Amino acid sequence: MAQNKNRAKINIPLHLIVLLLCLTMLSVHLTNGMFARYLSTADGHDSARVIKFGNLTLTETGDFADGEAIFTPGVDLKKKAVLSFEGSEAATYVFVEVEAPQWDTADNRTFTIQTDRLQFDIDAAWTHLPTADDHYIYYLTLDPNTALAADIIANDGNIQVSAQITKDEIAAMTDIAIVLRAAVVQIGEFASPAAAWASLTSKGG
Repeated sequence: MAQNKNRAKINIPLHLIVLLLCLTMLSVHLTNGMFARYLSTADGHDSARVIKFGNLTLTETGDFADGEAIFTPGVDLKKKAVLSFEGSEAATYVFVEVEAPQWDTADNRTFTIQTDRLQFDIDAAWTHLPTADDHYIYYLTLDPNTALAADIIANDGNIQVSAQITKDEIAAMTDIAIVLRAAVVQIGEFASPAAAWASLTSKGG
C-alpha cells in the first residue's frame, strides 16, 4: 500500500513551474501583439513631413544695370526690381541684400551719389536690419500661405538724376552698381530676424 500512495502523489512544484511557463509565454505573446499595434499607429501619426516652400524670384528691369546706363541731366533712370515669393506653409522672413558700394546713405533708406546728383530709395515696405558689414539688409515677415510681390526700389524703381549734374561729374561716375540678392528663411526657432539672417551668413548664404 505504501508503494501505491507514493506513485499517486502529485508533484506540485513541477506543475507550478509548467503553469508559470505557460502564463509567461501567453503574456509575451499578448504583449508582442500590443507593442506591434502601438508601433504601427505611432509610425502613421508621427512621420515627418517637409514644409512646402514656393519659388522665390527676383526680377530686374529698366535702363540701369551695373553702371552701363547713360546719364543725361534731369532725365531719371529706372531700375525696377520686384521680389516675388509663392509663399510657404510656415511663417517666413524674406530678406533683400543691397550692395551699393558707390552710394552713400545717412538713414539706410535713401541712397545718393555726390550728395544729390543721383538718388534712389528703398521701398517703405521693407524694414532695415542693421549689420556689421557694408551691405544693407532689409526684410519682410510673412504669415503662412501668404504670397508676395513687392518692389524693392521705391517709386516704381525710379533713380533720380539731377538737372545740375555736370559732364565732369558724369565722367567720374564709373562702375556704379546696385546689386540685389534675395533669400527666404522659415521663422521656426529663430528669436529675431537678425538670428535668421545670421543663420544664412554662417552657411555662406
